[in-house]
Amino acid sequence: VGTLPDDDALPLFVARDEGIFERYGLSVELMPFHSAFERDAALTAGEIEASISDPIAVILMQAAGIDVKIVGVEMGKDPELGGFCIVAAPGSDIKTVEDLEGKTIAISRNTIIDFVTDKMLGDVDAKRIDVKKMPERVQMLISGDVDAATLPDILARYAMCQNATLVASENTFGGNLSFTVTVFRGDFVNENPEAVRKFIKAYGEAVNMINTNPEAYKELAVEVAKIPEEVVTEYSVPFFPPPQPYPETFRNNFEEVVAWALNKGLIKDEIAFEDCVWVA
Repeated sequence: VGTLPDDDALPLFVARDEGIFERYGLSVELMPFHSAFERDAALTAGEIEASISDPIAVILMQAAGIDVKIVGVEMGKDPELGGFCIVAAPGSDIKTVEDLEGKTIAISRNTIIDFVTDKMLGDVDAKRIDVKKMPERVQMLISGDVDAATLPDILARYAMCQNATLVASENTFGGNLSFTVTVFRGDFVNENPEAVRKFIKAYGEAVNMINTNPEAYKELAVEVAKIPEEVVTEYSVPFFPPPQPYPETFRNNFEEVVAWALNKGLIKDEIAFEDCVWVA
């Protein structure tokens, strides 16, 4: 199972470390990746069977002929700054989204960060710089090599500790623009449906353990998410909801993402909601 340095993956590490996967008869190896590009390339190549991902990655892989299925959605994070934030470099006079007109902003192209950045920028024309690896993107921002960057909330907090300025967050726009999902290769789901069901149950047990005593897993969360020590004190382990199927109520968001991908020329044809979602 592929993961990124983000606390969204915490239940998987708890399920592994607490022996929950083993109790369900599952052999699960967690493979950390530094970027969504690397994670998705591994899933496409069959080097991993599953990953913590997002609907955009699923849509792009489906369009490329790689059958992947969303088996569950994670909605636990409701951070103060929002899921993703745009932050301006230290010393910059950028205070608002409008101030980004003509300025450089570091993102990861063709990913959920690209989508969220487009939504937050609206009609503002900023020059996007493709920086796949998160640590490199943070460093470029702090050193002033780019005017701004789109970062996960915890790294935005770190950048702000280095005198960066918060410009916008997902919550500025009335709620989350992004969703984190658990994804499996379609062939694995078809051949091992019971293993996927057990995986989801194990994940649920780990969620219960975290929610019952979040402080007990803070050290692990800090390690998993590579949280900078400057913000560890203010960091709180998020609440994780129990695992649930990708709901019909998310169809509008899914179709909005499809429309975005079509408009950017990332896909040529519509991708159906039903083709991307596994019904257990």
